[in-house]
Amino acid sequence: MIKKLEKELKKLNIKRAKLSKFLSKQNKKTLSANQRTLLFEQKQAMAKYAKVLKLRIKDLKEAKNEF
Repeated sequence: MIKKLEKELKKLNIKRAKLSKFLSKQNKKTLSANQRTLLFEQKQAMAKYAKVLKLRIKDLKEAKNEF
């Protein structure tokens, strides 16, 4: 289970990095204001999801060490 979550986190972090890079290269001519807003919201949601995955991994590792 831990390995699966770590793999998911790694993939998510790659996607987050690509999105950040994409957003840094965009300007008002290439994306509408609404699209920029939605992409920033997506980026924030991905960050929150990554945080939850990290917490789950930490919790599982700690639980594993208790036994």
